[in-house]
Amino acid sequence: MKDSALRLQDKTVVMVGPFNGITQAILRTMTEFGADIGFVSDQLNYAPKFISAINEARDIHAHYGRAAHIPLPMQSESQIQEALGQIVGSIGRMDVLIDATPLGWNAKTEVSGATKLCRELAQKMIPFFLAKQRGRIVYLVDDDALNKVLPVDLVHNGQAALMQTAQELTAQHRHKNVTANVVSVGITEDTILRVFPKSTSLKKSFLELSEKHSELKLVEFHDISLGTAYLSSALSASLTGQMLRLTHGAHIQD
Repeated sequence: MKDSALRLQDKTVVMVGPFNGITQAILRTMTEFGADIGFVSDQLNYAPKFISAINEARDIHAHYGRAAHIPLPMQSESQIQEALGQIVGSIGRMDVLIDATPLGWNAKTEVSGATKLCRELAQKMIPFFLAKQRGRIVYLVDDDALNKVLPVDLVHNGQAALMQTAQELTAQHRHKNVTANVVSVGITEDTILRVFPKSTSLKKSFLELSEKHSELKLVEFHDISLGTAYLSSALSASLTGQMLRLTHGAHIQD
């Protein structure tokens, strides 16, 4: 990664969402590309240890970025405000928002209310972006191709709502070098754990799913983190209001 044209040394990233395989991969990839990242999550059992390991890697590789864990939920406007205050105090400026909270939505989630919180968080960060005339917003959401694996209304409505949000943000701020895009992800090991929470073998569980849905091919966490890093970087300056579908070409199921 050191010799890659994709460099994030001048970026400070805020990421919110569940502590899972995808967000771990994003934390690792973004810091290896040089970004400083504040991860907001109320997952207290493993996230702090993972963040410590990220920072230990920086002791060996000086060009890596640093990471901080902000142990707060993001379920209300006041919590969003508190989290942003802690982020400013711990990592300073903000250049990128990676919102992975939709990957934690489940069958009980009221999508319109959850999307409203995503929109509220983005709006709170917009002033930081406008002050420097640059900013990146990246949403991660389950792809519609998973509507036979996860609840249909959840994936369909979630993907549509986040895409609408990205397009609205684009219409408002595209002339000020602020972009908003969606990474729509296919089946991952995280998905398998959501479908089979008691699984003792991810391979066996995936084979069970693939027998029913042969069009689904496993998407690697690293591929998702690279797509997210690209949309967070200067390389994607002309790309906004768009959806990057990481599904190995799987189509929306009827």
